[in-house]
Amino acid sequence: MGLCLLAKTSPGYGVEKGGMRRLRVAWLPDGKRLHLQEGVLDLIIQAFGSPPEVGRAYDACIERARALLVELAEELPLLQAGKAATGAAGRRILAACEGLDVPKLAVLHGAVADELCAAMAAAGQVERAFVNNRGILSFHLAEGQSVTPRMMDWPAYQRYDVNVPLSAALRTRGLAAAGWFYDGLALGWVNRIHVAAGSAALAASCMGAISVCMRPETDESTCLAEAVRPGCALGGLEIYRPVPVDGAMAAAIHARGLAAAQKLFDSGTITLAAIELEEIYRLVAPPHYSLKVMVNLDGSA
Repeated sequence: MGLCLLAKTSPGYGVEKGGMRRLRVAWLPDGKRLHLQEGVLDLIIQAFGSPPEVGRAYDACIERARALLVELAEELPLLQAGKAATGAAGRRILAACEGLDVPKLAVLHGAVADELCAAMAAAGQVERAFVNNRGILSFHLAEGQSVTPRMMDWPAYQRYDVNVPLSAALRTRGLAAAGWFYDGLALGWVNRIHVAAGSAALAASCMGAISVCMRPETDESTCLAEAVRPGCALGGLEIYRPVPVDGAMAAAIHARGLAAAQKLFDSGTITLAAIELEEIYRLVAPPHYSLKVMVNLDGSA
């Protein structure tokens, strides 16, 4: 399957000219999912279809990831300074952040996932594909295809159906997850938050906008996300330190987040939001969703 096979055997694969650190390429233990890692890239990737087409898709994804590392080396300083970046990922970020109060850097991982998923879809005629970048997920579905995203294990809510079949006709193409219980911390006080939207960048942007509304009203100590959880998706962005929240405060904070999510849902910007803070769990979604939360793709149709 082309270069994707070299990923299994070539330790030097991904080394850029000029001494840039190499993109690490490997297969996960199941032998089905590809893992690309370097800097802001921590990607779990899988495509479905005929072996030649899947091979072309993986090759394109690896090459685009290598090029994206070079582009982001120039654009990250702009994003960190709050300025507009004009590269492919930067344009995706700007589009996703339009009209929303969210730091552009918080959308970076979603924009990268979208860019690499688009590269796979363009290179090979794959039936389905997904790119998961630290809990921010972008996926592709060819006409007539469907996929079943699965949520992570939520023991307190085992009575609910947690599998959601999605078809190519639906407009959801991005899923985002964050919170105190995840590697990717949220900008506000929230145990877990999941958002689905038309792209991974938009899902990440809306997730950030919702969680920003869930900050405490009183003065609380802040710190960089990197200091709480090194290597997390929010990196150098400022967050409120995760602390236990009493019932009354949790209810008030949760209500603000729920109102923000409902507004985004009513406008058609998002297709689903699920928010948990302490013992309060709420879902904003179409009525037939019951309590169904999307995080991981298992590849089943």
